[in-house]
Amino acid sequence: MQETNEILEHGQDYDGIKEYDNPLPQWFMVMFYISIAFAFLYMGYYTGKSYGLVHATPVSQNLAWSGAVLAEQMRAVENAKLPFEEPKDHEALESFLRTPGNISKGEAIFKANCVACHGEQAQGIVGPNLTDKFWLHGGKSEDIVLSITGGWVAKGMPSWGPVLGPEKIHWVAAYVLSLKGKPVTNPKAPQGVEETE
Repeated sequence: MQETNEILEHGQDYDGIKEYDNPLPQWFMVMFYISIAFAFLYMGYYTGKSYGLVHATPVSQNLAWSGAVLAEQMRAVENAKLPFEEPKDHEALESFLRTPGNISKGEAIFKANCVACHGEQAQGIVGPNLTDKFWLHGGKSEDIVLSITGGWVAKGMPSWGPVLGPEKIHWVAAYVLSLKGKPVTNPKAPQGVEETE
């Protein structure tokens, strides 16, 4: 056992302060090694494919983390970073625009950017009514995407392409397309040419 109150002699003396070389208390070292062992057991129990995850309660399963869960989350993040590929043909565009997830994303963007001119229900205020069969610049899928992207500055519609980017433009187009035929209160009078399906 090491002696206590032994002064270290290493040639450094600052303001008369001496450094002692005392060992840590035995109880401290025992607790230190127990905590290391507990950490490894805890990690193995909750992160491995062991008893902890298999027999966990529903609440603890929601809170449990595992390498498999992390890998799945990492894949989702990587997929989200992939660049948006615009639909190549009419069928692909229609399929994209009819997807419920894209419609709901488009609704959020519409409510944040478009309600000032088109109204909360898209019934038309300054901008045209988007729920009827009449369209100023065409009501087909491609026409809607082009109108949102390029805008119609002469008529007060800004170009949203540089602001939103192609993916969000397509989401908004999905929402606008879903509005056709929706009953609204106080719709604006029809403008443009009637679209026939």
